[in-house]
Amino acid sequence: MKKTVMFCPSKVWGGIEKNVRLRARLLGEQGVAVYVVLLRGFFADRFQDLENVTVIEVGSRGGDFNLFVVANYVRILKRIRPDAVFSALKKDWWLVTLSSKLAGVERVILYLGIARRVKSPVKFFMIFRIMNAILMVNSNSLRDAMLRHRRLFSPERVCRVYNGFDLPPIEGTQLSIRQTLGLSEDSIIVGCAGRFSPQKGFDLLPEVVARLPDHVHVVHVGEGEFETQIKSAIEARPESGRIHFLGYQADMPAYFRSIDLFLLCSRNEGMANVLNEAMSLGVPVVSTRVPGSEELLDHGRYGVLVNIDDVDAMADGIRRILDGELSFEREALRTHIAEEFGMDRMLKETRELFFGA
Repeated sequence: MKKTVMFCPSKVWGGIEKNVRLRARLLGEQGVAVYVVLLRGFFADRFQDLENVTVIEVGSRGGDFNLFVVANYVRILKRIRPDAVFSALKKDWWLVTLSSKLAGVERVILYLGIARRVKSPVKFFMIFRIMNAILMVNSNSLRDAMLRHRRLFSPERVCRVYNGFDLPPIEGTQLSIRQTLGLSEDSIIVGCAGRFSPQKGFDLLPEVVARLPDHVHVVHVGEGEFETQIKSAIEARPESGRIHFLGYQADMPAYFRSIDLFLLCSRNEGMANVLNEAMSLGVPVVSTRVPGSEELLDHGRYGVLVNIDDVDAMADGIRRILDGELSFEREALRTHIAEEFGMDRMLKETRELFFGA
């Protein structure tokens, strides 16, 4: 039996964490023994009942030179003896790679889901050139961005694996958003989803809503460490009555079936899972030109692309879709996701990267 250890000791639940759970589930269902390392008290319940998946909780993720964390990771890895180690979070790369090498694990895959500045070239050189880790990214644009640092990364060890998505049935459970929020039946619901972070651009929502008709409302789902600050700033604006927060939602297909269109207003992404999820249910989208989005929308063929922070263009894109000036056929969106970003493709490429062809 193949074995892998996946490190994801995070205190927030977002796209990366969801993707770890998805890969763990799919690999486990294929007979791989998957061990997921989480911070004690965070998200273990979300991995319960997954086939062949075991959660290991740790008390601390430590810092770059925390010998206690290294010793614990080495102990875990020597006990399990995995064929591959996967680290989902950039801040864990150094400790996980070092621990893996000390434990005798040769295949180390480090995930990058969003473009980052290379702040520590010496550390990156040690990780990717000396200890020979593999970098996995989720878009070609992100791969190209990292390969600009040729002294640190070699093309054969920077691998693009698109995030994978199933096509949920069009018909199914929906949320009673209008009833819950006391909105009229002719209200238009613009969806937003993601963790509360300045990177996600949710602070722009009042400016977008101010440029749209009164019957257009934004409904956000998600949580995160900046929730209080961002929500407080929005609630201080006169447009806040048309911006609503539903919190964490376990059934995202039900949410996407309940909205009229979807807005991604992020300032930085790798490949935004929420865009794929919306399109997989045939929901038209407006997205900023963050890494991955132009690939996903095929440069505007499958959705509206606007510049980052351009609230006028965001509102105009929403209005043009609502007015019927722009139309994106539901089945065309679903077919595009199925063919280019399907679950089978992601699983096949992930398995090959972890364990060989």
